[in-house]
Formats: sequence, structure tokens, C-alpha cells
Amino acid sequence: MEYLYLAMFIQEIGRSVNEENIRKIFNALDIEVNDDKVRLLIPALSILASGNIKNVKRETKSSSLQKLTHLQKQFEVLENTIKKVDERAERFEQEQQTVSLDIEKVKEAVEVESKEIDTMNRVTYSGESKRARYIYGVADNGVRDHLGAIGLEGEEVYTIPYKEMCVIVHNCSAEPYKSDNDDVVKEWLFTQQEVLDVVAENFGVVLPMGFDMIIEEKIGMDVEQVVKDWLKENYDNFKEKMAKIRNKQEFGVQVILDTELLSQRLIETDEKLIAKKKEIDSKPQGIAYLEREMMKELIKEKIEEKADEYFREFYNMIKKCTDDIVIGKTKKVGGNQQMLMNLSCLVYKDRVTELGKELEKIENKDGILVRFSGPWAPFSFVTPERG
Repeated sequence: MEYLYLAMFIQEIGRSVNEENIRKIFNALDIEVNDDKVRLLIPALSILASGNIKNVKRETKSSSLQKLTHLQKQFEVLENTIKKVDERAERFEQEQQTVSLDIEKVKEAVEVESKEIDTMNRVTYSGESKRARYIYGVADNGVRDHLGAIGLEGEEVYTIPYKEMCVIVHNCSAEPYKSDNDDVVKEWLFTQQEVLDVVAENFGVVLPMGFDMIIEEKIGMDVEQVVKDWLKENYDNFKEKMAKIRNKQEFGVQVILDTELLSQRLIETDEKLIAKKKEIDSKPQGIAYLEREMMKELIKEKIEEKADEYFREFYNMIKKCTDDIVIGKTKKVGGNQQMLMNLSCLVYKDRVTELGKELEKIENKDGILVRFSGPWAPFSFVTPERG
């Protein structure tokens, strides 16, 4: 405040208010000068100064004091005005901080929403680490649909449509599914079949693809478009196959022969074997031993003959109930059992009962065991078209 009074005093005595005059008076009073206050004071006083204030003459002491009092009141008004401006500036700064905080909250909300949208896109379409599609099969329905988290390792399964068909997929990396754990592999195979069962139930006809069929993205092309192009390329071929398997199901049929039981039955019923056995029993022990070894070879030949006979008989019984049959390789069973046939049968849905009755007749034969499984997706009657 002393700076203000001093400046007004200088004005009153008719001197110019400048840094030099102010410093002279402070030096005379032996008071330390604050340069910053002096530089700020001079422009502020210019607001109060009139155009002719530099020419004011000295007046009487009482008149100067009156004017000084008047100027002091003017300064107080100015000071209050400046104070109000400062308060407004402070409120404005607080409001700006509040707005800034609100903007940050909006940014955070946008980031969260963006992440959620990005997650949905990864499920529905593709992700940075899942730029390929695992192909379960092709269904006879051109719709986009989500079947849920029913895929391998709980992946979301959905369809990619093209015209009147759709490809059943889940998002995956380009790496194949591999595991040294047999239980894990079995679980994958069961899951694949379960997905195809769901698709068949929802869409009717489904062409299954082989396990671990994966279509990768191509440079400059979205992976979904690559899948559509693959379906477009094989569309007519798939259409023909769908017509073949429509309203039909695949069943597995394995017929197993008990060779020990059949051998015993042959010795009891085959005339040549009966005569040979009597002949061996009448010979000395040494010669009988050699004869028995020769008889084992004869029995083995008879078993092979009977097995061929059974195969032709059983095949004809099964064939009349099916639309198509694929003969697979026989497998080792173990012990005295021998697999006679390993068939994949394509059967109309309304003829499955008829097939079951024929299989019961086959199993009633001595030494015969029938394994019947299904229905399965018709893998054996569809050649996978690799992408």
C-alpha cells in the first residue's frame, strides 16, 4: 500500500510517476525498493491518471490531503474490482479443472466401451492372435448364427453364410491342434462330433470336415472373405454331396468272430475234421503229434473259409437296408477274436430299425459279436475339401 500512497503523492506534487522518482524518494527514506512492485504500479496508476494530471500545480496542504483521500477511495474501488476479477478467475480455473476431470472420465468410459466392442469383434469375426478359422463343416442353410461356446476348448462357434449354405467355424490361430495326451485328443474329437450334432439338429443337413481343418487369412484379404471364397469355389460340389446325404445318417457296424469257439464247432460238425481226428487218435504218440500240427493248419484254413462265407452273407444282409456302404480296414481285437468286417453305413432315417433287426440275426450266429454305433455325421461319405 505504501507504494500506492507514494505514487499518488508524487502525482499530487506535480511530478511524473516513474521508476526514477519513486526510487529517489525510497532512497531518501532509506527503504528498500521492490522492483517488481514498482513496474506493476506505474501501469495501474495510469488508469486513474487524467489527461492533464502532469500539469497539476501545487495546491495547499489541506487540498492535497483531500485529493489523496479521494484517490485512496478510488484505489480501494480498483482494488475490490481486481479482487473480484481474481475470484472469478479462480472459479473459472476450478471449473476448468472439473471439466478436465469430466473429460478424463469420458475418455476412460470410451476406452472401456472400445475394449468391449473390440472383444465382441474378436468373438464374432477376428482378433490379432486369431487370424484363422477352424472349419467344422458346411450346413444347408445360408444364415448367420451364433451357436454358443460349444467348440474345441470352449470356443464360440458361429456361421459364415454364402448363398444357401454356411460354414460352421470358430476363431483360431493358424497352428493345428496337437497334444501328447490321448484323453485331450479324444475330448477334441467328441467335441467336434457334438458341434456337428447341434448343427444337424438346427439346420438339417451338414457336411462334416475332417478334424483340424483350418483356413488361414491371406495377405490383403479378411479371413472371413477367404472362407466365403472357399465355400464359393466348392459350392456345386457341396450341393451334390448334400443331396446324397439328405435325410440319412451314418452308422458304424463291426462284426467280430470268436475263432476259438468256431474252431470247436468245426471239429464237431465238419466231416473231414471229424475223420481226421479219429485217424490221429489211433496213431502212435510221436506221429499223432505231427498229425495234430497238420490238423491245426487245416482248421485255420476252414476258419478262413467260414469267415469269407460269413462276410458275403452278412454284407448282403446289411446292404439291403442301407443306401451306401464304405468298407473300412479291419482292426486287431486281441485274444481269440478276429474282426470280420468294419463298415460305415449310410442309412435313411426311416430304415434304421430295419438295419437293427438284420444285425440281431447276424449276432445270433455262433461265435459272432456285432458292434453297432451311431448316428454319426457322414464323414465316410464326404471327401473333405481342404482350403
